[in-house]
Order: sequence, then C-alpha cells, then structure tokens
Amino acid sequence: MFNFLEEIKENLKDSAGLDNFNLINLSGKLLYVEGHLGLVTLSKEIISFKVKKAIVIVEGENLILSELSDNTIKICGAIKKVEEI
Repeated sequence: MFNFLEEIKENLKDSAGLDNFNLINLSGKLLYVEGHLGLVTLSKEIISFKVKKAIVIVEGENLILSELSDNTIKICGAIKKVEEI
C-alpha cells in the first residue's frame, strides 16, 4: 500500500540528509523527538540530548520529560527555545 507521508519522508532523507532525527513542536507546549541517542542534561529549565551529529538543547519553564524510550522523547512544559549545536 502506498503511504504518501512515508514517501515524502524518504525523498527528504535522500535529498537533504535528514535521516538523523525528527522533532515535532506542538504550540510550544509539547516536543516529540524521534531518533535521540541519549540525554545530556535534565532540569526544569533545560533538557538536552544527543542526536547523530549534534546536541539539541531545549530551554523553557517547568519542563517535564514525560516519555523516554530507546529512540523517542516527549517533553512537556513551556518550551521557549530549541536549538541544535
């Protein structure tokens, strides 16, 4: 069966090298991450984690790590800034 979204995702991976990780930020209140490689920092103001070639830093207020698995993270709270270094 043809999956339109998977086809777009595969084409983006091929053309832009975006096969490292995926971030979905919902209204600055929820951040869902696929493809992380482990936590670096965990506090109410900063949560950072490793991805393939960088570290992602999430800054905000009352941040809560509501889900953590081998490849996914879900962060809830008032997310002010997300940056990759």
